[in-house]
Amino acid sequence: MNNFSITIDAEGVALITLDVPGKGMNVISFDVQREFGELVETLRSNPKIRGAVLVSGKTSGFCAGADLPEIVGYFDRWRAARSQAELRAALAESASWSRHLRALETCGKPVAVAITGLALGGGLELVLACHYRVAVDDPKLRLAFPEVGVGLLPGAGGTQRLTRLLGVSAVLPHLLEGTPIAPAEALATGVVHALLPADQLLQTARRWVLEHPDAQASWDQANFQLPAGGVHSAQGYRYFGPALAARLGTAGEHYPAVANILKCVYEGAQVPIDAGLRIESRYFFNTVRSPQAKAIARTQFISRQALAKRESRQNLSDYLSQLRHAVAAEQRAMKEEGVSPTLVASLSRRNALSAEAECPLGAVEPSVEDVDFAAIAELERRLLYTQALTAVRCLDNHVVDDPLEADCGAVAAGFPVWSGGPVSYIEVQGLDAFVAEADRLASRFPQRFSVPHSLRERAAAKRGFYS
Repeated sequence: MNNFSITIDAEGVALITLDVPGKGMNVISFDVQREFGELVETLRSNPKIRGAVLVSGKTSGFCAGADLPEIVGYFDRWRAARSQAELRAALAESASWSRHLRALETCGKPVAVAITGLALGGGLELVLACHYRVAVDDPKLRLAFPEVGVGLLPGAGGTQRLTRLLGVSAVLPHLLEGTPIAPAEALATGVVHALLPADQLLQTARRWVLEHPDAQASWDQANFQLPAGGVHSAQGYRYFGPALAARLGTAGEHYPAVANILKCVYEGAQVPIDAGLRIESRYFFNTVRSPQAKAIARTQFISRQALAKRESRQNLSDYLSQLRHAVAAEQRAMKEEGVSPTLVASLSRRNALSAEAECPLGAVEPSVEDVDFAAIAELERRLLYTQALTAVRCLDNHVVDDPLEADCGAVAAGFPVWSGGPVSYIEVQGLDAFVAEADRLASRFPQRFSVPHSLRERAAAKRGFYS
C-alpha cells in the first residue's frame, strides 16, 4: 500500500500506520479511501488479527482531513449527474469514506486509535469510528470539524457520531462554527477516553485492544440514549428550535451547509446510527452539488493555498479601490432614489466590501409590515452586480490578472463569503443568467450595469473564469 503500513505482533494486534507520501500532513484522498477499504477487509477476515491500533506516521499530527483540492475537482461531475443511475453512482462515490468508516466500526474486532497533534474533518471522523480513542495530553491537541468554513459539512459520520457523544445542543457550535473540542471537553464527553503522555499512547491502546475483544460503539448498543435527551426533549425544545431559527435567519439560502448540518442533526438524532449515516450522506451530497459550496471551498481554501505557494505580484490597492468606488456610487444612487439610508447601510454591510456603510444616528428600522422584500432583493442584486461587473472590467484592464486574486482579495475585504468572491459570484449565478440580469439592470441604469464584451463572449462560449 502507498498510504498505510500494517504489522501484526505476536499477540495478534495489528499496528496500522497512516503516512501519506509527499504530504506534510496526512490527508484523505480517494486513493487513501480505496486502500483503507482493503485494509478493513484484511482486518475483518484475517484470523491472525485480534484487533488493531491506528497511528500516524507524521510528526505533524494524526490527519488533517479531506484532500480538499481533489474533492472539489469532483464537484462538477457530481453536479452534472442527472439520471437516476448517474445520481446513485455519484452519491455512492461521495459517501465512500462514510461506508469505509462504518465497515471499520462494525468489523467485529476492537480498534483503537492514538491521536497526536491534530485530527480534523475526515480525520476526526476516522477517530470517532474507532472503539477506543487515546490522545496526547497536550494543550496543542486540536480536534475540530472545520468543514462549514469551506462551505461543506462533515460527510462521513461527523454529524452523527459527535451528536451521539455530546448531545444535540452541545454539538452545534462544533459543527456550525468549527469550534475546536477542548481536551477537557473531549475527555468528559467520551470523544477521547484518555489523555496521556505521548510515550504511553501506543502501549495503552494496545493493552485496551487485548482486553476488549468484543468492543462495540456505544450507539450500536441496545440501551443507547442521546446525552441530555434528543430533539424531542425539554432541552431539545428549549434549545434546538431557537438555534435553528437563528442560524437559518443569518445563513439563509446562501449557506446550504448550515441548513443541511442542522437537518443532519435534527433528523439523524431520531433514528439508529445506520439511518443517520444515510441521512448525512444525502445532505452532504446535496451540499457539494450546490454552486455555493464550490465557490466557497475554492476561495476560502484552495485559492488561498495556491496564492500562499507563490509570490503574488499583484497590487490589490487599485482593484479594491475600484470595487469600493462602485459600491459608493450605487449607495449614492439608492439614496437619491429615496431609499432609506438605514436600509442602504444595512444592505451594504451584508453585500459589499465598502467601509462607508454607517447607519445615521437616531435612524429607525422599518417595521416588517412596511418591508417590500422584492424591492430589497433588487437592491441587494444591484450591490452585488456592480461589484462583479467592476471585477470583470478590472480583469479586462489588467488591474488584476488572476480570478483567484480578484476573489480572495474581495472576500478578505468584506465581499460576501458565501459567493466565493465577485468573479465566483458570476459563476454561482450562471454566466447566461448573470448577463441577462445585468442587461435588465442596464436598461434602467445603463452607465453602471453595462456588460463587458468579454463577459458576453464567455457566456456565449460557456467558458467560465475558472475553466
